[in-house]
Amino acid sequence: MSAPTRVASVTESRVPSPHAEYDRYMERQNRRRAWWRRFGQLAFYVIGSGLALVFAALLVAGVLDLGQPRIWGTFTQTDCEPRWRGGCRPVGTWVSDDGNIVKSGVYLDGWTDDTGTARAGYQPTAIISDEANNIVHTPMWTGAGAWLTGLVLLWCVGYMLFKAASWGDITLPSRRRARRQAQSATRSAGLATRGSPRRQYRRMLEQGTLSSDQEGDGGA
Repeated sequence: MSAPTRVASVTESRVPSPHAEYDRYMERQNRRRAWWRRFGQLAFYVIGSGLALVFAALLVAGVLDLGQPRIWGTFTQTDCEPRWRGGCRPVGTWVSDDGNIVKSGVYLDGWTDDTGTARAGYQPTAIISDEANNIVHTPMWTGAGAWLTGLVLLWCVGYMLFKAASWGDITLPSRRRARRQAQSATRSAGLATRGSPRRQYRRMLEQGTLSSDQEGDGGA
């Protein structure tokens, strides 16, 4: 009767677990989710790096344009072009102070006063040319492009670093310092817990974990 019992036990051991197929399915699903998650993270890095390069190039161009000649004149508003996000964009005629340059149908980067006029500068030889963009700038917005581009670039790089740290791809200095402090505190707590051999011996006596023979040896 023992032989059939062994055959039955071997047969039962070969029967797959009813949860094995489900476990394999869940493992495949988890791998697929992890793959797509990683793909999205890499796509974020690629797109973010591309945007950072674009803003860096615009920043360099904006800084170089600060040294380009700027011609000052007076802008007189003749129309207001509606914006898609609301409001309108001043359109008018700009005349240089010496009267040699007249720009009609030019846009104003800024606002006019109550009389519909504004002091505005014009940079036709800049890399980001006002001639190509058909625009003049009020004093408040003169050179503001470089500052705004720099702020956007800093935000873009900072956000990428923040996401990379949250995903575990990099370790920021502040987190690295906090981790070292936590490890040091844990190590110090461990040393304080262990203490000296004499302190451990006294603690063991208080807890009653030593036999009477060990206590006699310790007293000697």
